[in-house]
Amino acid sequence: MKIKKFTVMCAVFSGLLVGSTATAVVPATASAADKDQVTIYLTRHGETTGNVMQRVQGSSDFPLTKNGIKVANDLGYGLKGIKFKHAYTGNLTRQEVTAEHALKYSGNKDTKITTTPKLREGGYGSFEGDSIEADNQKIANVYGYSDGKQFQEQTGKDYWNRLQDAYHTLDKQNSENTKLAKSDRAESSKQVQNRMNSELLHIAKTTQKQGGGNVLVVSSGMSINEYLSTISDKYEGKPMQNAAVTKLVYKNGKLHVQGPIGTLHYVNKGQKIADGK
Repeated sequence: MKIKKFTVMCAVFSGLLVGSTATAVVPATASAADKDQVTIYLTRHGETTGNVMQRVQGSSDFPLTKNGIKVANDLGYGLKGIKFKHAYTGNLTRQEVTAEHALKYSGNKDTKITTTPKLREGGYGSFEGDSIEADNQKIANVYGYSDGKQFQEQTGKDYWNRLQDAYHTLDKQNSENTKLAKSDRAESSKQVQNRMNSELLHIAKTTQKQGGGNVLVVSSGMSINEYLSTISDKYEGKPMQNAAVTKLVYKNGKLHVQGPIGTLHYVNKGQKIADGK
């Protein structure tokens, strides 16, 4: 979810062994260690109509804009040369289409895409489709802040979790006086974290059993931020830009962040390639 005012508005150490015997052993050992490595490219979708109109998107199905398609294409160009064994997305159009274009332009058009609701954006219940600006004060009031700006400044890297929980609290209280069923109400940050963690671990374990490899996963800004806040000391809570990538490596039964969180390196690289065509 891209927000302007108070929201958005994500070595290999080479052991040098001395001696001819050691030299013969190292390549085989390194190869065996890398053989089943799993690297997940956790990516936010491209720009949507909801982003442009400053709407609370959540589980609502806003499509990509023309610019969103271009950014997805640029992402693909920037990922060219990386072979993806699998691709997974949430069950929202913006996530699936981003993956389709990224795979096409990276040379992975035949890679199968699996969709799952566990990778969708955080659900906001009766607040889905609202104007973000209109909800600012309601959200801030949940925690006693004077306005949305103060709320974001005071909560720091925990901002996205607190934002999710504010929607959950308000919707649980039925502050909008709607007749939504309990199952359609806003999620808590813990619910989002648990489903994201469960699905990403499942993807990593499944891929490892199949011999390892690279996996493209396309999700959404809030859900990615909420998940990353639970697994990395490097997490700072910065806004997750459209098509930003965070690499995760699966080791010893856990996923670890490798490199920067929410980098636009691949998009920027791809844009230069596309502009040069």
